[in-house]
Amino acid sequence: HDLAERALFSVHMVQHMLFTLVAPPLLVAGTPPWMLRAILRPRALWAAWAFLTRPLVAMVAYNGLLLFTHWPTVVEASVRSELVHLGIHVLLFGSALAMWWPVLSPLPELPALPAPAQLMYLFVQSIAPTVPASFLTFGRTPLYPIYATFPRVAGISAMTDQTIAGLTMKLGGGAILWAVMTAVFFRWFREEREEGWDALRWHRVEREVARELRRR
Repeated sequence: HDLAERALFSVHMVQHMLFTLVAPPLLVAGTPPWMLRAILRPRALWAAWAFLTRPLVAMVAYNGLLLFTHWPTVVEASVRSELVHLGIHVLLFGSALAMWWPVLSPLPELPALPAPAQLMYLFVQSIAPTVPASFLTFGRTPLYPIYATFPRVAGISAMTDQTIAGLTMKLGGGAILWAVMTAVFFRWFREEREEGWDALRWHRVEREVARELRRR
């Protein structure tokens, strides 16, 4: 945290990736359904969460906040104010929970998307981060001047730090999303194959029954 807010923007980027692409999906996938139902028991909270986790709403909210929180003015405000910093982290984490829900929901009442839709949903999610990542990677001047005023750590210049942050956002974040997409695809493939074999077995049973009936 101290390195992220007082020295290196690249560490700041790693911190935000942990808040959005690592912790939230693990939390959604690892929380038992009975606990989620208890948390969402109030009717108003259930209705709000059902709305926020709609795929389009979750996608727009998450990516909108992602772009907003990388606006230079917002980044500088978060560095200067711990309260703003905390608020941004809470918003990012909450929007990331909603974003991952259509992929990992453990509740049949608020189900995850079908596998093909999950693949499309995650593919679209991988596009928006390329905008700030491109500015960070290919920029020729510090996008966040306040980070250029901090003492340099390990001799890393402000521009090198910014480039590392952009590559981390693009390649690291993309790798996580594409890894999940790969897992979704192979799970879908396995399920489809198993269903196909079940159908073949059923047709084989039907043929055997029909054969026995003809013999009789």
